[in-house]
Amino acid sequence: MKKLLVIVLILLSACAAPWIESGGTYRALSHNFYVDIPQGWMRLNTERYLLISREGPFLQYVLIQDRPVDRSFRHTKKKLVKDMLPEEAAQVVIDEIVSDQTVVNLEVTENVPTEINGHDGFRLAFTYRNKDGLTLKTIYYGFIKGEKLYSIRYTAAKRYYFEKDIQAFETLLSSFRLIKAGAERTCAHHKNPFKLTRQYPYFYTDIY
Repeated sequence: MKKLLVIVLILLSACAAPWIESGGTYRALSHNFYVDIPQGWMRLNTERYLLISREGPFLQYVLIQDRPVDRSFRHTKKKLVKDMLPEEAAQVVIDEIVSDQTVVNLEVTENVPTEINGHDGFRLAFTYRNKDGLTLKTIYYGFIKGEKLYSIRYTAAKRYYFEKDIQAFETLLSSFRLIKAGAERTCAHHKNPFKLTRQYPYFYTDIY
């Protein structure tokens, strides 16, 4: 099954090839942000998120998403509100993860308010194990702006891969900026018809 998903990733196409070798400033106009992608990394821009990886998303990735505040969650009944405090939004995110029964041995090691390039937000750190027995670690930044929850997260295999690219993630995070309202939408993404979320919870793009 895993091999099939990788093949689908490679073969899908829309405006451009699904996975594009990248590097430098990338403007995700349809998501209203821009970010500096490390040289040599690959990117995949879909209708719901921008995915960036060097080693492949089953070992390591950065995912940036603009999630509508009023979108219901899959597992928790808690809801986001556009004027809620960062610590309140963080608790909704945590509750969604905790409520997902496919996430095994979840341990939240950090939950603190922080500033994300001028936006009041939160930082989470957590580890968990997927169904294949691989332990993964995630650093998750989030903030609410208008009608969207913007999230920037880095997930990698805890052993070796996480420490290998954490500095690259921090550099990428520092470059993240929102584009002013009214930016033109372009065909910079494609539909992602396959579902990785049920087999691989760390790829679950509704929220975490």
